[in-house]
Amino acid sequence: MKMENLRSILLKLQDSLGELEAILVEEVNQLRRIQINPVSLQIVSDSKSQLLATITHYDDLRKQQEKSLHLSAPYQQNARFASYWNNITRKVKNSNELNIKIYELLELHMQKTDNLKKLVNNAGATSSLYSQEGQSNTPPSGKVYNISV
Repeated sequence: MKMENLRSILLKLQDSLGELEAILVEEVNQLRRIQINPVSLQIVSDSKSQLLATITHYDDLRKQQEKSLHLSAPYQQNARFASYWNNITRKVKNSNELNIKIYELLELHMQKTDNLKKLVNNAGATSSLYSQEGQSNTPPSGKVYNISV
């Protein structure tokens, strides 16, 4: 019965990691866009956080079951469990690669945002046509003629 519990936990862990991969792919797709939809990205982020908590829970259960069965991953003594574990490690590796891509895309968007902020801040600081009082700041140019008739 305990072996069946471990099998069930490994399958749930594998399924959860598959869902995480799908969420990470969606996050990459959203971050590849020129303009990010913050609401949509927040929904993806919340789903990812919830799923990571689920994965942590299943991993803790797996470790407890392994302890009681005196087994440990990668389960070389059990071909079926070893197969599940290989799938899990492959999904973890894929998720890690996607997470690295997400980090790179976020860094790119942050650089763009910083550059835009600097541009906006500098645009107002260089020259303004009118002062706060509504007077022209630019000195008169050209020759001044005083003509009286």
